[in-house]
Amino acid sequence: MDNNRRNSRPADSFKEQYRQQLEKYSRMAQEDSVGSRQRRKPARNDFGGYDEYDDYDDYDDGYDDYDDGYDDGYDDYEVIDRQRSPHRESRQRPQRRQPSRKTSSSRRSEPSSSRKNKSSKKRRKTSAARREVRHYSRDELHFGSNRRDERRVQTAERRNPVSSFFRTLILLVVVIFIGANGLMYYYISLVNVRDRGQRGYTSGTLQSSDVTNILLIGSDTRDPEEFGRTDSMMILSVNKSKKTVTLTSLMRDMYVEIIGYDHDGNSVDFWDKLNSAYVYGGAELLMDTIEYNFDISVDDYAYVDFFAFVDIVDAIGGIEVDVTDEEAAGMEDPMGEQNWYMGKPSGTDYLDHGGRLNLNGNQALAYARLRYVGNADFQRTERQREVINKIVEKVKHSDPLTINRFARASCSHLMTNMSRPDMMLMVYKALFSLNYEMRSLRIPPEDCYYYGEHDGQSTLDVDFDACREVLRQELY
Repeated sequence: MDNNRRNSRPADSFKEQYRQQLEKYSRMAQEDSVGSRQRRKPARNDFGGYDEYDDYDDYDDGYDDYDDGYDDGYDDYEVIDRQRSPHRESRQRPQRRQPSRKTSSSRRSEPSSSRKNKSSKKRRKTSAARREVRHYSRDELHFGSNRRDERRVQTAERRNPVSSFFRTLILLVVVIFIGANGLMYYYISLVNVRDRGQRGYTSGTLQSSDVTNILLIGSDTRDPEEFGRTDSMMILSVNKSKKTVTLTSLMRDMYVEIIGYDHDGNSVDFWDKLNSAYVYGGAELLMDTIEYNFDISVDDYAYVDFFAFVDIVDAIGGIEVDVTDEEAAGMEDPMGEQNWYMGKPSGTDYLDHGGRLNLNGNQALAYARLRYVGNADFQRTERQREVINKIVEKVKHSDPLTINRFARASCSHLMTNMSRPDMMLMVYKALFSLNYEMRSLRIPPEDCYYYGEHDGQSTLDVDFDACREVLRQELY
């Protein structure tokens, strides 16, 4: 009978057993999920006998069943999470355990108690093996996947030197950008920001999106709350289309119409010297006066005093200036006044000769304020522009530590009406304009003024139309 069964089996029996095995695993998973612990009767195998377990493949022998001897074209059904043994890696074919074929006579010869003990031990062993079986859901089965190739591709990507270099470069650029922005925000946080005051005139027609104008105000007062006469007034103009940076000095003795609002908010309209506008209405009245008389749009300002200028020059280690013997002697008068205000002994920093000298902050300030040597106030404004240009050029070629000292000294003494976001934007513009051409200009230019006298004081009476045309040509 057994021989007949063997002869009647289909030719592809392993594939049929493989299908039956899949169905049994699915059935076992369903039984375990509902907590089924019912025993099943031994099943008659294809050889006519009884298996020691429910089926030969219910027991995990550590090997893949069936496909070791027959390639059916399907990937193994991953049911048991096996730990591969060394002999498995060498692809040695294991010896298959043959089912027990005890004859009926031998089974009858064994005592019933012995058979029951053996059967119970085998059931317990089978149950323990089943509890260790991990049942995969259908979504977790991967037929035909080549994980070794995937790992090989991932390893190749990780070892690609070009991609690693660019990832490192991008990360470095991001870190530098974040650090630079944090440092700039720290410097800007040191600036004394003032609210924008009341403006009376903002209709200047000389304006362009390519040109940024900032009014630089230097005062000989020692207290920013004290509104004295402005000692220096310059317009810093950055033209990104022409790639130029122009410093325009405004002569303080120009006789102009002062129009706008005073400190009390009262409307004012009178004629006086340009440097008196700051006394009556601060920076806002000074900007209104400049915009009204010269038709140039100015909305932002930066204010520095004596102490700020001295600290800025000292922070960069001084500046080299060609000083004549006459200028060296004339610097004693303003330097004596500065020493008195800063609490220094008389005679500090005096020069006994001229030449190409490295001036410290106190000496550079006296050089910029020198008025009674040369062509009076005209040459004085020229010295002021020269000092500013010397500072900018030295900062460009300084090391990072010197630039740090310069930035801290400048920002800690600076007062402006620009908001901090506006200052951040201005810093970016300044970085892109470091290579721009530096220019100097004076208002009024030659042949556009004449000397006058009003209310007992000497003034410069200017040709406003000619000055406006010069500003338009040079700045725009």
